[in-house]
Amino acid sequence: MNKNKTLVIIGAGGHGLVVADCALSLGYYNNIIFLDDCLDKLNANSHWQVSGPTANWVNYRENADFIVAIGSNTIRAKLIAQLVAKQCHLATLIHPTAFVSQHSSISYGVVIFANAVVNIGARIDEGCIINTAATIDHDCHIQAYCHISPGVNIAGGVKVGKLSWLGIGSAVVEYITIAPNTQSGAGAVITKSTQSNQLYMGVPALPVRSLI
Repeated sequence: MNKNKTLVIIGAGGHGLVVADCALSLGYYNNIIFLDDCLDKLNANSHWQVSGPTANWVNYRENADFIVAIGSNTIRAKLIAQLVAKQCHLATLIHPTAFVSQHSSISYGVVIFANAVVNIGARIDEGCIINTAATIDHDCHIQAYCHISPGVNIAGGVKVGKLSWLGIGSAVVEYITIAPNTQSGAGAVITKSTQSNQLYMGVPALPVRSLI
């Protein structure tokens, strides 16, 4: 984080609400602003106001930190790229109850929610969501714009490819590679390396349909 005390959260859905609560728990930001393109239907997110559409981020670029709180990996990636291109400061939010090893690497635009664990040697690239109580074991590499859902357990040495989304309660065995844009259904157990652009379900997880 830099010296800014205002946080602009792009995306005022349920995920954005949890991001705001995480930011509030840090005791750093004295002003939290939501931007969302559903402004005509939504003027507040809980007790935080929605201050304008997404494009209004340009009004805050000089004096705020930013976080993109949109669940879609591809949309989140696009918006973060726009912010970085204009030299905006992307926050990294780590909930106080999360354990993140000092010997791990966490990039910008990442949110790590309550009770999550990121162990020694792990790398979390830009724009990732490490959701509530997810565990990332030693020496894993979570590539950019992934969503690791609540309760996911990833064993040591796993590589998770860019834009992947592991569904709630999924488990991944050690030292395998999750290909880019892999999705897994709730409770799936991934025991072998995956192929790109596939949805995996079951125990053990098998590909059930293409994502393209």
